Parts: sequence; C-alpha cells; structure tokens
Amino acid sequence: MPKFTTKLGTTYYIKKGRMTKNFPIISCHGGPGGTHHSTKPMLELANDRQVVVYDQIGSGLSSNIPKARWTIASFCKNLEELRKHLGYEQVILHGSSWGGTLILEYFKRHPRRVAGLIFHSSLISEPMWRKDAQRLIGKLPKKTKEIIQACEKVGATDSKVYKQAMQEYYERHVCRDKAAYKKKRKRRSNAEIYQYMWGPSEFCATGTLKNYNGLSLLKKIKIPTLFLCGEFDEATPSSNRFFSKQVKGAKCKIIKNASHSGFTEQKKQALKIIKNFIKESAL
Repeated sequence: MPKFTTKLGTTYYIKKGRMTKNFPIISCHGGPGGTHHSTKPMLELANDRQVVVYDQIGSGLSSNIPKARWTIASFCKNLEELRKHLGYEQVILHGSSWGGTLILEYFKRHPRRVAGLIFHSSLISEPMWRKDAQRLIGKLPKKTKEIIQACEKVGATDSKVYKQAMQEYYERHVCRDKAAYKKKRKRRSNAEIYQYMWGPSEFCATGTLKNYNGLSLLKKIKIPTLFLCGEFDEATPSSNRFFSKQVKGAKCKIIKNASHSGFTEQKKQALKIIKNFIKESAL
C-alpha cells in the first residue's frame, strides 16, 4: 500500500496512470473524517494523466492525529505534503462535499500550485448550507419535520426518533441508494472528526465549521473552475449556480437523478461531466 510519512503522520494514497503533459488530478474526499472510497471513481480518468485519491490524515488507512490537529490548516498542510511527495508542480484539485472546502482553502494558501478546481457537491458556505437544509426539511412529511425541529430545540439529536427522521432526509438528499448507503457507513471513517468539525447531522454545523464561509475566496479564482451537484443534492443546484456566478468563466453542471452521492448514484454521468470540463478547459 503506497504511504508516506511526515511530522503530521502517515498518509495512504492510490495513484493511477502515467505522467503526461496533462495536469495530474488529486481528489479530496468528504467528511471531515471520510475516506477515499467516495472519490475512487476519479481513478477512471487516469487514461491520459495521473490521478490520485487518498485518505486524509486522521481517517481511513491514514494514521490518527491528535484533536488539536483537527483543523482546516492541518488538512491543507496534509494535501500540500501529498503534492510535494508526488512531485507535482501544478494539479487539478477535485473536492467532494467537505473536500470542496479543503481545496478552496488550499487554493487560498497555494494558488500557484492549482491549475483547475472541481467543486463536487461542495461545502462553500455553511450559512447557505443551513438555509438550504431548512428549506429541504420543510418539504418532508409533517410528522418528520416536527420531530426534527422538536429534537433540535431540546438538544435531543442523539435520540432514536431524531435519527430515524434524519434517515428520511438522507434517503432523499444524501444517498438515494439505500444498499450503497449502508455499505458506505461500514467503511473506516472517523466519526469523531466529523462530530468535532461538523456536528451530529448533515443539516448544519455545530462544530468548528459552524458559520464557515468561503464566498469571498471565490472571486479570487482566475483558473478553470467547475461546480457540479446532484439534482436532489443537499448541496443544492440553486446554491451551486450562485457559487459559479462568483467565479469568472466558471461552469455549473447538474447530475440528473442524483443526490449528494453523485458517484454512487450516477457515476458515468458524473465522470462524463468532469471529463468534458477538463477537455474543454484544455487542462
């Protein structure tokens, strides 16, 4: 298994394809605390360039890190160490969900190292994410909506009824493939990092990412950029269209019949959108 070690810890990654004149791709998974399994389909784009997926430090097959390191800065440092280890001068960055936050923050720190950005169902603005979630919750059955609201009001987000109600939301907007969702939950994600940085549910952040807002960074992007999300995504099409308008020349594409887990539900369609973007952008 390919790994490398720095003072931050040991990072596991998978590299596919050969080096060509085309920019390599590094794909960043969601979470925080997820694993490379959610972005593994990106390796199918390795016919004309190198593509890398990895487990962010602290989760999956990478080593654990102390709680003090559960920060955006640490994950950006981990990504920069991976780029250096691979010997890449410039890369295309793909970020799924929280991974989009990571690549946006990495771009802020290392703009010259990034040739293109692909925000895949990404967290760009937690206030907007929260607003979208409330709107989507409002469309749930009345009883489900009331349970969610009542539990959150008294802080009973660890109750059985809350988790059942939350599941109904997930099956609409997070992963519409029930079998795949159950399988996904068995992977070696780090729930503690997720809870600490995000919180108990997808609806809003109560952890360190609460009120995170990267909107001001979007206007600084001057390289080819793609925003894509699912038709029924919790990272909603309306928000992604708004984000794309903040970046000059950016494109926004919607994966039909998909929610937040676009690769799980509509892999071929999602990969085609990404591949076309890379080709049209001459990356």
